[in-house]
Amino acid sequence: MERIILDVDSAGDDILAVLFAAANPNLKLEGVTTVTGAAGPIEQVTNVVLNTLALAGRDDIAVYAGAWRPIVGNAKADMEAPVHFEKRLVARFGDRLKKFNPPAPAPSRQATPGHAVDFIIDTVMANPGEITLVTTGPLTNAAMALLQEPRLTAALKRLLVLGGNFQTPGNITPLSEYNIWADPEASRIVLNADVDKILVPLDICEDNRVAASMLTRDDIADMQALAKDNPVFDMIADSFPIYIDIWREFFDLVGFPMDDVITVALAFDPGLATMSEPLFVDVVLDGRIARGQTVAHRGRQLLPGGGPKTTRICTDLDGRRFLNMFKQTIAQYERAA
Repeated sequence: MERIILDVDSAGDDILAVLFAAANPNLKLEGVTTVTGAAGPIEQVTNVVLNTLALAGRDDIAVYAGAWRPIVGNAKADMEAPVHFEKRLVARFGDRLKKFNPPAPAPSRQATPGHAVDFIIDTVMANPGEITLVTTGPLTNAAMALLQEPRLTAALKRLLVLGGNFQTPGNITPLSEYNIWADPEASRIVLNADVDKILVPLDICEDNRVAASMLTRDDIADMQALAKDNPVFDMIADSFPIYIDIWREFFDLVGFPMDDVITVALAFDPGLATMSEPLFVDVVLDGRIARGQTVAHRGRQLLPGGGPKTTRICTDLDGRRFLNMFKQTIAQYERAA
């Protein structure tokens, strides 16, 4: 059983990732940490996680609030653009957007006292070689943990990082993926770290080459047959059709991409993906369009540079097997009820 800490920013697929991790028999979810990102302020991010775990019947899982802002970040208007993305869609979707990243109601419990960074450090250092850190939002918490405790690189079993793009166009600028762009300085610290990493880029999540991994209305119908009287499924069936429609119409994808769930699944089943050899991956910090671009060091260059070759980049995905795994895992909630 893989022991993981899941670090999220509570965008739509983060919710699915929390539900997937909490129910999957191959995982022990040690705790969930939160970071400001695409869903909005840290209070919103944390309340979404607490409400999601309550729905799953897993109030036993600790939740720690983390970084409320990036280490450096970008212009305020740019940083807020993903949070208010739905304003660009009002003319097309109208009142249906009320189910897209809605304000979280007050949760039935509070986050665990303490900071997410301290929880990550304490848990990993107390269990050297046993904990995998899975990040599905901006990398602020992970970077702060690595800066605060340099021994973390040796104590972590592995890092699973959702972020970056190499062949697929970026989703925040033409060259940059959101998680890396939201805190490029933190991303560079994490990706430059000398620790075993698997990087899950847009190439295997938000590209129609891997359409079989995307959630569609047909998949929701399939889940209905698998998971009757399942409150988790009822939430997905109610909340996620608007996500499917937005990603189809705005991003030209066949369905809703499951980036965060894929990253969690690779923590215990890396065979789902085809990966590169270990490479050094860096992050562009300057400019506007290129800021946040991920760069893999391949080939031979005249100017010196580079660093530890410890990052395997996912290049392809068995999307059909992954999505079947997701459906079967969500169906477990029926038996737990």
